[in-house]
This record gives sequence, structure tokens and C-alpha cells, in this order.
Amino acid sequence: MTYLRSFTAAGESASTTVVVFPQAGAGCLRLRSIAPALPSGLNLSGVQLPGREDRLLDSPANNLSEVVDCISAELRDPTHRRPLVFLGVSLGALVAYEVARKLEPEGAAPRSLVVAAARSPEHWGTFPSANPPLAELTALLHPSVRESEFARYAVAALRSDLRLMADYQVPSTALTSTSLRSVSGRRDRVVSTAQMAGWRDRSTDYHGHQVIDADHHEFMDRDVLTGIFSDVAFETAPRRVVCG
Repeated sequence: MTYLRSFTAAGESASTTVVVFPQAGAGCLRLRSIAPALPSGLNLSGVQLPGREDRLLDSPANNLSEVVDCISAELRDPTHRRPLVFLGVSLGALVAYEVARKLEPEGAAPRSLVVAAARSPEHWGTFPSANPPLAELTALLHPSVRESEFARYAVAALRSDLRLMADYQVPSTALTSTSLRSVSGRRDRVVSTAQMAGWRDRSTDYHGHQVIDADHHEFMDRDVLTGIFSDVAFETAPRRVVCG
């Protein structure tokens, strides 16, 4: 099954496609309710890893390289509307970053990458991803999921996603044709602003860091996402040249 899901109606024209990479353990189908609130000029797609929502019965991916290769192959399709902007949340930011690195040498990379509530790559090189304790994984879930009947499914997806990071090799070179901007949450108790500092060295075109009023679990909420999408729309909109 494919990794990409489109949430913009067929036939709609827009100048930029935003591809959202959700956090570990999460799916992207909630983006369907956000699509109608998109700023004009944007298409919306999401990345769906196996083991959740409409991919619940799919076997987990074997490693990060497999995920990156599959997503990159889909994004190479000339029918996928461009230019692209990637938005990655938490672990999804690392996946988005690696897809951008994969596509850059081919001239198919996104115009920009926004990383939200995400440790920079050097922190993942030593992350204990092999088999975290159940209590540790449960604590990472959204509170509403943690106390629900879906908790065990979410924990299974979260565990398989974190296993993708086993033996992660931190890249020695930065992105060169993809700009990068980072966003952290003032109330985030999972990822600190300090743990995001290394993103400034991951692109030769770093656009700075923004702190917003959000906790770690709110970055896929409608209000937070539409705010980030509004910034993306502003950054990618054609600029008028006023002649005096």
C-alpha cells in the first residue's frame, strides 16, 4: 500500500503541496478535517506508515531506509503536484529530513522543511529505540489516547516507529537546496528547545526557530497546524513587484 494520502479535492489547483509527516505512533487521516481550513494556494498530503488507521493490518517497516525509499519513490511521480513543502512532527521530522536528503541529488527535493517538536538528528543517534519499556511508551501517547481502548494499538505503532531509528547514522552533510525552519512548543515536556538547536546546522539555508504556545501533543491539532500552514502560505506566495 502507498504511503501518501491526499486530502485536497481532485481538480483543485494550488501552487504548493504541503506533505505532513506525523509523530511516532500517529496516523495522518485526521488531516482530512483540516484540509477545508487550508490557506489558498496549498494542497495537503500526509504520510501514513504501516500499522495504523487504514494501514492497521500492514506489517511494520523493517528499517528507516525502507520507509525513506518508499516515500521518495512516490514523491518522484511527476503527477504529484509541486513545489513541495515538508512539515515533520517529532519523529516525523527526522523521516521528512531523510526523504529531503534522498531527493536533493535528483533535483526533486522540497522547497522547504519545517520541523516541529523534534529532536535534531544527533539526538537520535543514541536514542534507546530498540525496545523501550511499556510505561515509557504509554507516557508518550496523547492523554486522550492513553486512557482509551485504542491505547494498545497506538503503543504497538509507536514501538515499531521508534525501532526504525535503531542504528541511525547521523548525516555529515547539510541540506543545500531545501530551506529549514524549526518550531517548538512552549509547553512541550517531551522535546525541549535545546534539543532542537542542532537543526540550525542541518541546512545551509536555515530560516530560524519559532516558539509557539503548544505542548508536544498539540502539533497535529487543527489550530496549531493551520497556523503553521498560514506561515507556509505566506513564505511560498509569489511576491508582487511594485514599480514606483
